[in-house]
Amino acid sequence: MFDLGLLALRGAGFLLAFTFGIEKIGWYVMAFHSNKPFSSIGLAPLIAKVGFPMAVILALWITFNESVGAFLIGCGLLTRTLAISAALGMIGALYTSVRLEEDWLRAALYFIAFVSLSLTGPGRFSIDRWLQHRRKNRPVAIAAP
Repeated sequence: MFDLGLLALRGAGFLLAFTFGIEKIGWYVMAFHSNKPFSSIGLAPLIAKVGFPMAVILALWITFNESVGAFLIGCGLLTRTLAISAALGMIGALYTSVRLEEDWLRAALYFIAFVSLSLTGPGRFSIDRWLQHRRKNRPVAIAAP
């Protein structure tokens, strides 16, 4: 049951990727095709407005976290590393939401989910576990004298 719970918790990654991640990727595709600088579209202006440094780099990192990273968390690949990265991104989202007096609950819930996954790991039903099992059961070659 514990592993099913972790699988359900990793489902938060899929939800994040398919709701917010796809949208953010769309912003940068649109910027690329319209020859607009990344600093003028998507998250970068908001990040700069709140006062974070390196707005474009942070915006691209957040976009990665909430799209590719969240999808991989959902699949259970590189779960702990990506969950730590996503949790850090959610701290920024939480801070930004509070500072702009917007709804902060969603960022807080994703933060809790990603911190939980970074502490527990992905569970049995994951690519990480499958790879770990495969490495552990790999036959050892014996060298001839």
